[in-house]
Amino acid sequence: MTAAPLRAAAALTAAALALTACGGGGNAASDDGKSFTYWSMWKENEPQAQVLAQAVADFEKETGIDVTVQWQGRDVLKKVVPALRGGDVPDLVDQEEAGVRANLVASDQFRDLSAVYAAEVPGSGKKVSEVVADKYTGTLKKDGKLFLVPYEIIGNGLWFDGSKLPGTAPTTWDELAALFAKAKGEGRAPIALDADIPYYNAYWTVGVLQGALGAGKVDELAKDKTGKAWDTPEVRAALGKVKALVDDKYFIDGYDGSKWPAVQEKWAQRQADFLLMGSWAPSETGPKAAQGFQFTFTPLPGAKTTVPVSNLGFAIPKPAKKAAAAEKFIAYFLKDVHLSKISTMAKNLTPNPELPVPDDLKGLGTALGTLPVSRPIDGIDEIPGYAEEAFYPVNDQLIKGKTDVDGFLSQLAEKQANYWKKNG
Repeated sequence: MTAAPLRAAAALTAAALALTACGGGGNAASDDGKSFTYWSMWKENEPQAQVLAQAVADFEKETGIDVTVQWQGRDVLKKVVPALRGGDVPDLVDQEEAGVRANLVASDQFRDLSAVYAAEVPGSGKKVSEVVADKYTGTLKKDGKLFLVPYEIIGNGLWFDGSKLPGTAPTTWDELAALFAKAKGEGRAPIALDADIPYYNAYWTVGVLQGALGAGKVDELAKDKTGKAWDTPEVRAALGKVKALVDDKYFIDGYDGSKWPAVQEKWAQRQADFLLMGSWAPSETGPKAAQGFQFTFTPLPGAKTTVPVSNLGFAIPKPAKKAAAAEKFIAYFLKDVHLSKISTMAKNLTPNPELPVPDDLKGLGTALGTLPVSRPIDGIDEIPGYAEEAFYPVNDQLIKGKTDVDGFLSQLAEKQANYWKKNG
């Protein structure tokens, strides 16, 4: 499963020199600027790794800086954390923002990348901050310090086959519910869901709540120490919509006993109309897709519609000894010639809205150009252990039809109160 899931010329530019001088924190004094080590979240055979590897080779050739790359895979930060306590840490890592926040930011083991944002992307005449759209950086700060520079954007929403449902773009929940009812009436399963993945189940419940309450509100509810803040008329109404999906049998038969990726593959074979998923859906299900399937995106509608997004990008651990050289590479990678390949080769969105958008993600690109963004499942998975201990078990019961709205609220209040008693 994709993470959701599981991201200088030979004559150094003035911007690069300024970047070396202005890096925030870390051990810049020991940085000779001639080399750095990069541990990547990608495996060597993945498209993103191939894009990054080519950029590294070009960077080495143009700057004379040696880069040692280790293709660690998704658990890269699990290997970085022990090194923070003693050992050699990499000078550059990449990972999805939630992972960086949990493993580096929470323990104050990140380097402030504000200087990178102020640096010029070599040869572009633009600063990094002018290449990365502002809407993606709002969640990338702690105490005003920027901890990540994104190079890939993951967006969440509804996916469907545009060849079978042309012109589908519901803007309200009632319009979407009418599409579900129509599909059911015509003998089709409205919704595909692999309900053995708690995170995917949460997409529905938290997505509906975000649409009703607004971005950030679910996160606030999850942080209520009593667990009772959930019990409001607005929350009950939103949960009622989710419960209706179960009661009206809008989820595909067998969803509650499925094993990922069986159901999402059935969706790609046109056995269900809609899939609520991240922008990896086309690449992940594409090999199983029916002939002529047109991957099409529309936001999950609500009174306060947003597009949940997550950034994948570069971070630098605070103890890094060769941080200045790593910072130069970050700015270098954001050159159009390299960053555009995240779109053209890896088939994902970039944080630069001026670069091409993959055909399968054009609907997502359009939505991101017009709608505000939020965090996937409103960021509650970033509260250490909360989702696993409190929210997921209760939500799974709701999604699988084993409890109702009252049961959801009472069980969550109890589990959430117990969680905060243990975790302060």
